[in-house]
Amino acid sequence: RERQRERAVRRRTMDSNSSMTNLNGALNGNSKMAMNNLAEKSFTSRHSIIPLYLPNIVGYLRIACTTVSIASAFSHPRSMLIFYFISFVCDELDGRLARLFSQQSTYGAVLDMVTDRLSTAALLGILAVLYPSKAQICVFLQALDIASHWCHMYASLVSGGTSHKELSNHHNWLVRSYYANRIFMGTCCVSCELLYLSLYAMHWPIFNKWSIVLSDSRPEVSIFLLFAQIAIPGFIIKQTINVIQLVQSMNGLWLHDLKNM
Repeated sequence: RERQRERAVRRRTMDSNSSMTNLNGALNGNSKMAMNNLAEKSFTSRHSIIPLYLPNIVGYLRIACTTVSIASAFSHPRSMLIFYFISFVCDELDGRLARLFSQQSTYGAVLDMVTDRLSTAALLGILAVLYPSKAQICVFLQALDIASHWCHMYASLVSGGTSHKELSNHHNWLVRSYYANRIFMGTCCVSCELLYLSLYAMHWPIFNKWSIVLSDSRPEVSIFLLFAQIAIPGFIIKQTINVIQLVQSMNGLWLHDLKNM
């Protein structure tokens, strides 16, 4: 009996080792196949290693720049503006690269949207610290931005869409125009970021010398104050779209529940 037990234990050990060997071989084989696939195809074409798509790599660079800008927000305001600006440029660049090289992916879309929301939320958090009397407004804008886009994304997915930028006919004309016209969307987004960054710069005395003379009868005006005033209309439109988008997304989820009852 003891010999039979020893033999059974040996067989189980051998079977376990064989299974682990086969599993490691399969994993190594899949990794080699993925790397060979990437080598065979151009780096700027569609391949199986989606995290290494060129627009996604730009997205990682954007995350790094945003992190540096947040880390330097209260000690190096110039660095903060520079790195946040680079991050904002990357936001425009990754979408163009995705369309140019046909490297669109759900992975990249989520990466882009999450980075957008968290970057704006972080910037509003910084403004809440710099302007304590306006902290509640900053928190409200954070909540509206995140809730509006998250609910809109979820409503789009449950309705059969593959992206939050795919709209059905029931959406408000303003929201539909926002997602259909990239120039309009870009103007609204740039206006919001420009307003927030201008308010940030106006807090620091080192930027007071950045001013221009509009006329001989008027004193010098801070260039950031001018930027903030120019950005206000686009900012108002963007927040209006956020409110409409939030309400209609919740209505869409409600209708979805009714259809499945």
